Amino acid sequence: MTSAADARRILAELATTEPGAALDQIAHWAQTLRDFDGFSCDDRFEVATEVEATGRERVEVVFAQFLERIHKRDRAQRKLFEPLFSFWSGVSGAYGRCVLDHQRGEKGAARVRKDLPIAIARSIRAAGVAERMRLLRYVSLDATMWQALYRLLAYAETLGIDDEAVIAYAHEVHTTPRAELLRLTGLSLAALHELPPEQVELAGRILDRFAISFTWAREPVPECNFAIDLAAATAPWQLKEKDHEPPAASKRYIGGGPALAKLQEIERLAANNLLSEEARYGKEFSQAQIVTVIRHLRTYLGADPPRRSFPRVSVNDEVSVVKGFRAICQRVTTVEVGSGMTLGQDLSVEQRKKSAMHLTAEEVEAVPEVWRTMNRSEWGMGIDIPPDLGLWAEPGVLCGISAHEGAPWWVGIVRRLDAEDAGHLHCGLWIMSKKPVAVFLRVIGTEAQKASNWESSSGGFDYRYMRALMLPDGLKSHDHPVMLIERQEIGMGELCEVMVGEHSRHIQLLELIEEGADYMRVAFAWKTPAAH
Repeated sequence: MTSAADARRILAELATTEPGAALDQIAHWAQTLRDFDGFSCDDRFEVATEVEATGRERVEVVFAQFLERIHKRDRAQRKLFEPLFSFWSGVSGAYGRCVLDHQRGEKGAARVRKDLPIAIARSIRAAGVAERMRLLRYVSLDATMWQALYRLLAYAETLGIDDEAVIAYAHEVHTTPRAELLRLTGLSLAALHELPPEQVELAGRILDRFAISFTWAREPVPECNFAIDLAAATAPWQLKEKDHEPPAASKRYIGGGPALAKLQEIERLAANNLLSEEARYGKEFSQAQIVTVIRHLRTYLGADPPRRSFPRVSVNDEVSVVKGFRAICQRVTTVEVGSGMTLGQDLSVEQRKKSAMHLTAEEVEAVPEVWRTMNRSEWGMGIDIPPDLGLWAEPGVLCGISAHEGAPWWVGIVRRLDAEDAGHLHCGLWIMSKKPVAVFLRVIGTEAQKASNWESSSGGFDYRYMRALMLPDGLKSHDHPVMLIERQEIGMGELCEVMVGEHSRHIQLLELIEEGADYMRVAFAWKTPAAH
């Protein structure tokens, strides 16, 4: 495979090979292009183009199969991951070798000069896709890859092509070598290990579109709160107010810039269900997921990214953990219709003597697992998940947590997941509430539909019921109380009747804060029924 014609002939022989096996072979050839010394610069670029184009035809099929197993960390998923990761790593290295050989003045350097902006952009793009594959399995970014990519961009700056607009692939909008590095920088800084796997992929697609609008500067400026060093093998880092490191010729400064305003507008459209299907980054993503991911990106790439708020202490304790919204509802305090309990606007529960009318929830078989805490703060835990347990654990999954036998159940969320290459899992749990209350809600429509008929039991409306978890000690949103409801199609502005005690209480859903695996976290307000 010493020329583009040879490459086309050899690659054509894979036409009937199963896509995964074909991609595995193509990945091997891409890695050979990266490592073998017998190519001129221009021949290497042309062969790399043929190898990548053929591989991309298989990538779509294999990646779709990988996404079907996105929630399973098993051998079958890893078997799909490996050729995908190897292919993109090899492609990145092949194009990167073209650039490196040009820098060394190797044979064919003059002939490949016109293609260098595309080669650099494609090399960095492919490295970013490979690292995104790692993030989809919650394996940290490869710390060793930064040096090679920084070297590519530094050379592009030397040639004055770092911001040269190119069409990296047919049917794409223009990009630049710098924009490609900004995409990967965004992946690194955006704490994607805190998102469910589908949302990791969605975040990558959003960054693909908007990273080109990030701010970039050679000197420290107020709008840039992140930095990279093109002469160091270090990941991008967040600048802090107390940092006094002097500027250096190799340092570059990055900020969200115009991209943040563009993301805010997309979030507004999605929050109001106004985002067209072609603008939704794929038909598999709901507008609620888009809102959740954009808020996450704006938070971590904004001017004041989160920092740990509570000190942590090392511990070595066992905790019982159960998965999912319904399993939690079975274990926490439950307020039934006519139970004699009342729920105040502060979400406190008061008990009176009265028999209950039960609305029975679907029974869920969920056996708690015993995990081990490594550290703890007031509202968080660092967890070591024992081998063969937590196979369902991923960011966005709701958990019930009990510190010891007989202790009350808390509500928490897997906020981050870190998987080692060997498969060992660590996770971080955010404790949302230590005093959750399970209630039933009856959805009664929007205020415009129902305001004149608050206390009617029929009124021609078709009611539906849903479970909710009130979080009396939970973090508020814009001074409004917050609760969890089961994930479903429901609009903000809906009115619901809280099925509690002797007197009807009503709430209005105000804001979707985030959508998780089986829950939606929403802010609400108590409503006073209108008089007849």
